[in-house]
Amino acid sequence: MKKLLISLVVLMSITNCFAQSNAKADSKTKLLIYYFHITHRCNTCQTIEATTKKILETYFAKELKEGIIVYQSFNCELPENKKLVEKYAAYGSTLALTPIVNGKEAGIDDITSFAFSKIRNEEAFSEGLIEKINNYIK
Repeated sequence: MKKLLISLVVLMSITNCFAQSNAKADSKTKLLIYYFHITHRCNTCQTIEATTKKILETYFAKELKEGIIVYQSFNCELPENKKLVEKYAAYGSTLALTPIVNGKEAGIDDITSFAFSKIRNEEAFSEGLIEKINNYIK
């Protein structure tokens, strides 16, 4: 009985984590933007996350508010994020775009290499990310 109760609690916890991670995604959602990180982060990783948020809040505030774009950040080291980390093959700092087509995820666009190669030039990073986002939501 005790094992059954523990299993039920674990299952409810996992279900709740997935519900929370997809809570904002609905039929209007066109793009999921997920940033994965570890607990102890370097300055570059923190800059990628901060700049991504800044771009979204500056250029896509309406889309965020309407749920067309969903942005979330996940710590790869937390057990509740394990399945999502595995799904996205996230390790350390990972920036991924997932387009939603006809209500279903249509692949994963891992743009981590782009992020690391452009983040030292905020203008180039911003222009590239804005273009990538626009291509998915238009």
